[in-house]
Parts: sequence; structure tokens; C-alpha cells
Amino acid sequence: MKRTLLLISLTALSLQSYGAVYQCEVNGQLTFSDRPCGDDAREVEVRSTPMVGGSLSTEAGEAFVEQRGREREVSQIDRRISRIQDEIENLRRNRDAALARWQREKAYANNNLAGATWENSLAKEAEVLRQRYQDDIRSLEAEVANLRDSRQNIVNSY
Repeated sequence: MKRTLLLISLTALSLQSYGAVYQCEVNGQLTFSDRPCGDDAREVEVRSTPMVGGSLSTEAGEAFVEQRGREREVSQIDRRISRIQDEIENLRRNRDAALARWQREKAYANNNLAGATWENSLAKEAEVLRQRYQDDIRSLEAEVANLRDSRQNIVNSY
């Protein structure tokens, strides 16, 4: 009986935008209908949240959607930061490998008659390598810092 009453009540609530809802007693049971169902029928005022896009539009629902949007944004920023940090590590490994090759070439230059000239050239090349990698790394680290600031602003807006 309680289930039936609940079902009828919920049905009545959903019918609010389509017309009036009437309450009456039929065979000793409380009944709701869109038409007067007996002499004792009385119109019931039903208040419901208006439907928008097939779902209930409520402040709580809107807040939930906003929260999920912020969480999705934070998650995207976290993934981007992780990819950039991986890229920074790759740059560092590549830089270290290039400098290791440079060290081997320098050692070879020391055993060569034209080694002094070659060593000077290698030193300039190493500095250019170091500077190029360092510029790329600094640029990516600045991007990570900006992303972290954006992330913090989003988290603070919760």
C-alpha cells in the first residue's frame, strides 16, 4: 500500500506541468489522479523543479556539474604536467648522452696531433648543446609552473 501511494505520489509530482492533480479516497485508499476521482476530490498543489533537457534543474545539480567540470580540468592539467615532466626527463637524458659523446670525442682529441684545435671546437659545441637543452628545459619548466598556477586557481574556486 505504501509503495502504491508512493508511486502515485511520484506520478502526481511528474504530472504537475501537465495539469491539475486531484486527491480523493476510493475504497478506503488515498488516490491521486489528473481528473476528479470522486465527490470528495480536492485539487492538490504540487510543486516540482522544472525539467530542463530531460533532467531536473536544481542548484545542487548545477553545482555538481560545475564541480565535475573543474575536476575534469584539474585532471587534464595533471596529465599535461606529467607529460611535460616526462619530456623534461627525456631532454635531460639526451643532454647527458650528448655530453658523454662529447667527452669521448674530447678524450680522442687529446691523443691526436690536431687535438688542441679539435678540442676547442668540441668545447664550443658542448656549450651550444648544453645551452640548447637548458633553454628547452627552462621553457618546459615555465609551462609546468603556469599549469600548476592554473590548477591551484581552479582548486581554490571549489
